[in-house]
Amino acid sequence: MVGSLIIGDILRVNAKSNQLALPLSTSKVASMSNNTPHNHAHEDEFDLSIDATIDLGLDGETLNDSTGSAASPLVLRSGEEPTRDRIVVLGRTRAGKTIYLSRLYEQCWHGNGPLHMETSSGKTHLALLNAVAEMSEKRRWPAATEESTYLDFQITWQGHSFTMVSLDYPGEVFRKAFVQQIEDANTAELIDHVQRAAGIVLLIDPKVLASGTIGDAADDDYGMVQALRFIRGLPGGETVPIGLLLTKIDVNADLIRHHGGLRGFAVKYCNNLLRIVPTLTLFGTCAVRSRRDALGKDIPDLTKPARGLENPIVFCLRHIIANKTRARQATTQRAQQEFIQREIKEDEKAQTQDTRFWLWANMVLFAGLAAVGVLTWLVVRQFL
Repeated sequence: MVGSLIIGDILRVNAKSNQLALPLSTSKVASMSNNTPHNHAHEDEFDLSIDATIDLGLDGETLNDSTGSAASPLVLRSGEEPTRDRIVVLGRTRAGKTIYLSRLYEQCWHGNGPLHMETSSGKTHLALLNAVAEMSEKRRWPAATEESTYLDFQITWQGHSFTMVSLDYPGEVFRKAFVQQIEDANTAELIDHVQRAAGIVLLIDPKVLASGTIGDAADDDYGMVQALRFIRGLPGGETVPIGLLLTKIDVNADLIRHHGGLRGFAVKYCNNLLRIVPTLTLFGTCAVRSRRDALGKDIPDLTKPARGLENPIVFCLRHIIANKTRARQATTQRAQQEFIQREIKEDEKAQTQDTRFWLWANMVLFAGLAAVGVLTWLVVRQFL
């Protein structure tokens, strides 16, 4: 339901650095039984705190070297730096965008945490909450997004208000834009949002990377690489915060644990993304738990709380605020330098004018003295 958040009127707060992945609690792994069916009891062992981060930077790889070595096939439609005013969520079909973002809104609307969201229309508000209610009451997953939809929000975080506009888009549009590189109205709209992103959240289903078809894996591997190159290649794109969000960690708990946790999984399957963004921030989320009914069919289970919903958004907000603060400081510094330069030029101009004045004054004085001398000589000569 919610795809990108337009952020406006950001106030200055202290930014907190959050780089990179989240470790697996090995003490809990040792005590867990391997016989629990369907993996649903194990996702709680993963630390989803935004503060529990580990640097995944690649030795010898830097951001400038990575982005400068390969140009994106996508072309910026304007040579000017785009207005960065939103958080964009990118993900392929069935990556969990609609479920994650609708549950995020539901949690932020009902919750007491520092992050609060409110839609600008009652119709949108009901649509978002009804999507969650349908999963809770009818045990039915939402249908895949079929067309791009805009939603307006007001978000409050740590006592500050922000203006937001969202875009939810079909996952197929991502493939067309960044894998097949097809230009049409939908892909142009998505690329325009990416160009204007102040923060990026990449949604990836771990199972698709590990065991999906070549085409599906290409969306999360090749497609994401092209998207990151495009973002980093934009004017000012090197400062855009990018978070990698692994979804559905309840059903993928055994897979993630097998590779040593979220960090180990990312190192193995997301190495191409790390070549573009050597220091990437990794998150895991379980927006809606899944369980099997009597017929063995996966159905949504909202009896347990969602986990890790707000962390990627808060991460982006912190970095957006830090970027805004640095931009204001740079603007203030440039204004001060320009003021000093103007003062210097004014002083030099005034000094030049003073010099010219005294030069002319001296010339007039010398001319006057010379004239007096000539007149005096003529008068004296008459008496001789």
